[in-house]
Amino acid sequence: MKSQLQDLLVYGVNWIGDAVISLATLQGIRKVSPSTLITVLSSSSTADIYRMSPVVERVVERSGSFNRPELGKRFPLALCFPLSFRSAIDLWLTGIPERIGFTHEFRSLLLTRSLDYREWKMRAQHQSTYYRAIGEAAFGPLPVERPELFVSDELLRRTDNYLERNGLQKSPLIGINPGAHYGSAKMWPEAYYIDVINRILCTFPDAGIVMFAGKKDRDVPARIQEKIKTSRLLSTDGKIELMLSVAVLSRCCFVITNDSGMMHIGAALGKPGVAFFGPTDPVATGPQSSSIRILSHPVRCAPCLLRECPIDHRCMERLTPEDVWPSIRRGISEALGA
Repeated sequence: MKSQLQDLLVYGVNWIGDAVISLATLQGIRKVSPSTLITVLSSSSTADIYRMSPVVERVVERSGSFNRPELGKRFPLALCFPLSFRSAIDLWLTGIPERIGFTHEFRSLLLTRSLDYREWKMRAQHQSTYYRAIGEAAFGPLPVERPELFVSDELLRRTDNYLERNGLQKSPLIGINPGAHYGSAKMWPEAYYIDVINRILCTFPDAGIVMFAGKKDRDVPARIQEKIKTSRLLSTDGKIELMLSVAVLSRCCFVITNDSGMMHIGAALGKPGVAFFGPTDPVATGPQSSSIRILSHPVRCAPCLLRECPIDHRCMERLTPEDVWPSIRRGISEALGA
């Protein structure tokens, strides 16, 4: 009976948004099996997300030298969240007796139990159901959860110091994520962000704005900041670690974002906000919280799921600042109690 399992290894995913989505399954496992200790084998890019989960006991970062035999001795069961061949072979090399995941790339021989990926894909469900199906194969029916992230008091102290150094410790904060690691097709136009930021600064004179970015897309907020000269606009420049970014976002009262990892983090923190969707499908990857409202402009070619738009980016270009400002203004007013 798997509900009595003491130690579980989960092979984590590499994208921040996917990692946040997967937390709901780990929370469900903890609810049905409170004695199970969950260890996540994670890439460095998502390790902080798993460390901030209230149900993850330990995070082991994957590297070329991580100790596979040690994992094989400790864990009776492993859940393989990624679809990659590499993840399945990594788990096979540990010798863990039971290894569960979806079929893909001829890797079913490396798993002891394979789920039908094509069958799941045909259902056109939210990505969260993919991870839940893997969890349910081991633990039976799991409750549907909203991902949660825990921000420690120490992180909050570091956040307050960071905001104080940048002169925003006393301002109500709006969090904005104008980039997207996945590709430019997901990005609402920079000129539109500049327009909305100026509207916020004029309409809410006490508010400050924090722009978030990773290392790959930090040039986007840098260009925006170059156009808007004010001490009320702070960019993290992709220079602070992910944990601190999450903590800073937890201090924001409203979030404006593309479909990105920060959107899912905002949802996990229960933040109100808006998310711009164009080439991606909100049915499949939308935020797992009704507090974040999806804004989109319907076009025939969306969702195309492309990283770069081969034509005129109409799904985003036609979603204008005039279209979205009423929702944003109303949302910020409600968040500020104005």
